[in-house]
Parts: sequence; C-alpha cells; structure tokens
Amino acid sequence: MLVGLVTAGIAMAGTGLMVTQYLQSVLGHSPFASAVLFAPMGLGVAIGTITAPALARRVPPSTAIAGGLVVSALGGVVLGTTTSLVPVIVGTTVLALGTGPLFALGTGLVMASVPPSRAGSAASMSETGNYFGGSLGFALLGLVATAVYQSRMDGTSDSLAGAVAAARHLPAAQAADLVHEAQAAFTTAVHVTGFASAALLAATAALFVTRRPSASRCPEPARRG
Repeated sequence: MLVGLVTAGIAMAGTGLMVTQYLQSVLGHSPFASAVLFAPMGLGVAIGTITAPALARRVPPSTAIAGGLVVSALGGVVLGTTTSLVPVIVGTTVLALGTGPLFALGTGLVMASVPPSRAGSAASMSETGNYFGGSLGFALLGLVATAVYQSRMDGTSDSLAGAVAAARHLPAAQAADLVHEAQAAFTTAVHVTGFASAALLAATAALFVTRRPSASRCPEPARRG
C-alpha cells in the first residue's frame, strides 16, 4: 500500500510539473490561464476520492484501487500521445481521477493492517509516503524530462526558458527556429513523462492485483488534510 501511495505521488507530481510548464511555454497560456486549465486535475482527484467508498462497497478495496490505477495509467498514455490543449487536460484529469480510490482507501487499509496501538504511526507513514512520492516525482521525472529535452537539443540548450532567452539575441528567423526546436524537444519530454507515469501506475495496479491486502472489507476512508 505504501508503495502505491509513493508511485501515485511520483506520477501526479511529475506530470503536474511538466504540464504546467507545457501550458505556459509551449501552448502560450498566461500563468493565470494555466492555473485555471490545470484545475480539472484537482477536481479529478476530488471526484475519484468522493466516489471511492461507493465503489468499494461493490468490489474489494484492492480491486477498486487497482482499477483506478489502470484508469490513471490510461490518462498517462493520453498525455504521452497528444499535443493539443483539450487532450492534455483530459489526460491529466483522468490520471488524477484514477488515483482517488488509492488516496481515499489507502490510509484506511494501512491502518487496518496494524494493531490499534500503532494506528497513529501507520497513518503518518501513509501520509509521508504520499508526500515523499511527490518529492520523488519532481526529482526523478523532472530529471528524466530534462535528459530527454537536452538530448533532443544536442547540448545547444539546457532548458526551454534558456532557449527562449537566447532567441532574443538572434535574428528573427534563427530565433523562431530555435524556439520551435526547443518547444518540440519539450513536448517530447512531456510525452516521455506521460508514458513513464503510465508505466509506474500500471505496474502498481498489477502489484495490487497479485498481492491483495488481507483486509476484505473497506475501512472508513481517511480524511486528507
């Protein structure tokens, strides 16, 4: 269960990092517009979390979580295969939606697996796992995306922002070519991030299917602060 919370945190944070930059630096939206366009990802998590208890009353919690992670993986695939605004938003929203059962039921399952005297420690470990996954997502998927971007740019630019800054000192035609090349490289990095997140989430879903928690009944979903 803790592994699932970590991997979900990695996928959510990594894709969130890349998509917010993509909306601004490639699609050209303002920071405010990008924040508004990114809001469906948070709504996806909320809807998935709210509906998870009802789903868990019909199927075992581990099945609900695994199914949700498969949905999240499909969102990562959508993100990895598109360049248009609407599919990007749909991909990130679906990715977030599928994590709802894990976040809603995961902490409860962790707490149910230990004696009552250790429930506080189990809950804190669950929260720590999720936040640790978020930090890893920024670091690991950010590193992967940077490596992909730099490989596509053949060392001529370390970042998209750096390429845009360098273009200001070039003739118009060269500047346009450099920015276009940098945006294409960054788009490839976003695609790789989407596929990497999909692979992580699919592998975690398979783990839940093959190693079901012992608790057969759904514990009360834990509130997230």
